[in-house]
Amino acid sequence: MVHEVKTFKTIEEQLVILEDRGLLIDDEEDAKKCLANLNYYRLSAYTLTLRKDDYFYDNVHFSDVMQIYKFDMELRAALMYLLESIEISMRTYIGYYHAKTYGALGYYDEESFEDADRFHKFELDYKSAIEEYGDKEVFVKHHKDIYGGKFPIWVLVELLTLGSLSRLFKNLTPRVRDEICKSNYGKINDEYIGNWLQACTILRNICAHRGRLFNRQIPFSLRLGRKDKQIFKNNNISINKATKQLFAYLIVMKKMIPDESVWNTFTSRLVDLKNKYPFVRLDYYGFVEDWENLLGIKSEE
Repeated sequence: MVHEVKTFKTIEEQLVILEDRGLLIDDEEDAKKCLANLNYYRLSAYTLTLRKDDYFYDNVHFSDVMQIYKFDMELRAALMYLLESIEISMRTYIGYYHAKTYGALGYYDEESFEDADRFHKFELDYKSAIEEYGDKEVFVKHHKDIYGGKFPIWVLVELLTLGSLSRLFKNLTPRVRDEICKSNYGKINDEYIGNWLQACTILRNICAHRGRLFNRQIPFSLRLGRKDKQIFKNNNISINKATKQLFAYLIVMKKMIPDESVWNTFTSRLVDLKNKYPFVRLDYYGFVEDWENLLGIKSEE
């Protein structure tokens, strides 16, 4: 059955709808200001855990909804800080180890990659990136003017998106992938790192487009090692559910951050957010009871 599209509602009418559905409005003017700057439809997604069908549970306040919304917003910003570190380090690793094995311009040769078809897609990626940046980046113009448009791979990687880097990593020769992993990720093999890079790309896209993370399943099959799977088994959480929520992503991202201070800055921000917005339940992000210890957060004496 096809329903009629809902009719337009003023800010005042939106507020009446929320009140009629049982949401408590402590400060009407503040609520109106929030709705004037925040799409009602967007905000409604953050209320799903606070109501049954269209009616709110007892004693739910508009300010509670805004806590969830603001926590999610600030969490995305903190995650982008982490993802930037992962992206920059991977650019460095690919540029360094591919050049070490095949030379500055070795990426011109499809033999320096594992799969020819994916190599040609990579060609399209980097040529498009060079065209897009044009004269907007000084280093791009410099290499066009001085080196005839030839970019050493350690320069080229600076033009690539995280998605392009993820695909490029998976198409490196086994020799190069293995050296990257052994030199930078200890005993974690390239299949896991490739999977995690793809997962980070999806997470970054959600954050960059201001997508909701609260009470959301991330549409990707994240791979976990045996010890990490046990974390969720010990908490009676199915692996299928766990790997589609944010906390599992944090577990693996911790292993990919090259600078411990970056990770510590992120976890400090996370703790501050939890204290700032106490109404927010972290289990809706997949967090387990011992999350602080698992993320390496030291409790204050």
